[in-house]
Amino acid sequence: MAIVISANLIKITSRDEPILPSDLSEMTAIGSLLKMVGTTTVIVVITGLAFLIAFAIWLEKRYPIRAEPVSKNKTITLLVICIISFGSTFLWNHDHFVFKGIANLADDSRMFYNQELGAQTNGPIVQFLNNLDVSIMDEPSGYSKAEVQKVVERYRVTANKINKTRTTSLKNQTVIMNLSESFSNPNRVPNLRVTPNPMPYIQRLKKQTTSGIMMSSGYGGGTANMEYQSLTGLAISNFSPTLPTPYTQLVTNLKKAPSITNQFDYSSAIHPYFGIYYNRISVYKKFGFNKFSYLGSKYPIKHQHRIGSSPYLSDETAYANTLDQIRGHQGGQFINVITMQNHYPFNVNHYPNHDFSASGSAYASDASKESIENYSQGLSYTDKAVKQFKNQLDKIKKPIIWVWYGDHLAGIYDGDPMAKYGLQLHQTDYFIYANKYSRQHGLRQKKAKYVGPNDFSAMAMTQANAKVSPYYALLTKVHQNLPALAMNTSADNTNTLNSGTQFINDRGHVVNSQKLSIKQRRLLHDYRIIQYDIVAGHQYSLADRFMK
Repeated sequence: MAIVISANLIKITSRDEPILPSDLSEMTAIGSLLKMVGTTTVIVVITGLAFLIAFAIWLEKRYPIRAEPVSKNKTITLLVICIISFGSTFLWNHDHFVFKGIANLADDSRMFYNQELGAQTNGPIVQFLNNLDVSIMDEPSGYSKAEVQKVVERYRVTANKINKTRTTSLKNQTVIMNLSESFSNPNRVPNLRVTPNPMPYIQRLKKQTTSGIMMSSGYGGGTANMEYQSLTGLAISNFSPTLPTPYTQLVTNLKKAPSITNQFDYSSAIHPYFGIYYNRISVYKKFGFNKFSYLGSKYPIKHQHRIGSSPYLSDETAYANTLDQIRGHQGGQFINVITMQNHYPFNVNHYPNHDFSASGSAYASDASKESIENYSQGLSYTDKAVKQFKNQLDKIKKPIIWVWYGDHLAGIYDGDPMAKYGLQLHQTDYFIYANKYSRQHGLRQKKAKYVGPNDFSAMAMTQANAKVSPYYALLTKVHQNLPALAMNTSADNTNTLNSGTQFINDRGHVVNSQKLSIKQRRLLHDYRIIQYDIVAGHQYSLADRFMK
């Protein structure tokens, strides 16, 4: 078994799987990572480490310690103890295993969705060891080939019913899935007021479109998890807590990794930054993307514009490159757009203007207040770029569906305790827009409110009035008939089935899973059966045109 340390987490591969260069390429991104940390911090850390190393060498020479000889029996005993202790880490997260109990007694707080906090709480070594015992997803009751076939046939019938009123094919549409980095309305954050409103246009556009609140499974990070859910329709809350990042831990190890790209003859991805993070190069290849444009790729980012001294290319740049892709390809296509403009750090004022003021108790210091105001300035630039892009889409004479969503809140609200405000601190904005040509040819906006990113593919098909396969019939029913599946922000993140799942209804309230109706429970079970089959089972469902 090989263990690969990526920029995000630990990736565990099978013994026979080679460590591909793309897996190791994330280790080459040191330059861009150091820019995020900041030059001053890097200099202080390097200087401190150099001093400690020099001091340790001086102590060793000045006060040498002469080791006493150790008997052979004692050496063997210590070796056996070490092997048992460290070998047990591959079973630390298994319920009812003795070493998990011992780790608990030693005050090991397992934190898989917040690796930084886990390292701060447990220490980096224990946190590393916690991540060695990884499972994908607990097997749902009744999982078998026969049960999967029953579910497939059930939603084949459902698809036929849905398709009686659907008039288009998704592959003839242009669908843009647009993740807007760190975008969320700061005036929805408890105990905070930002003036003036940094996103007036997006708020107006949301009133005219399918729109609402997306429940994010991250805070201050976790971009790739929302991207994974939007592309696959699979909810990360159904996974084991030990697998918090499917991009780096799961996707490339699957025999088949289906996604919404399978519904199109052509698909591309645009990311105006380096493509190596979260193993995206390998993941997109596995998903079947035809083209991935990023800085340094063979498909260049043609338009490159930064605002002020920002190290990141602007949202306007992302949209300019997207327009080139739309106009440069005839017929329908899928485009995945990941912006970078509003990525952290926010404690540096990169922008020439400073138009926003924050007040309230959502920040614990003047530095946090300044970060919120700098962040709000970036949101304002996004607001203007969205307006400009929407107007350009309306000029294009072909049907376009634009799914736009913020991935997570910026991690700058240190005055609001997560234990009290966790639900609100995981709410971002989304809308689904059909361009003017689509509306003139019969497409209508559909109303929704609280959703998970796993709902977006089915919602895009509804927006496009597109026919669905059995799989997307299942996702359509999940979106229509289940509360939004979200991560439980109060969960302890231990390795217990669905310990991280919350259900959020259209009023934004948590629904007790025991209050789900019998039909809802069966639907949820069907969904989990299919998800398990795809990611951890035998992929029976992928054999007979279930996906497309």
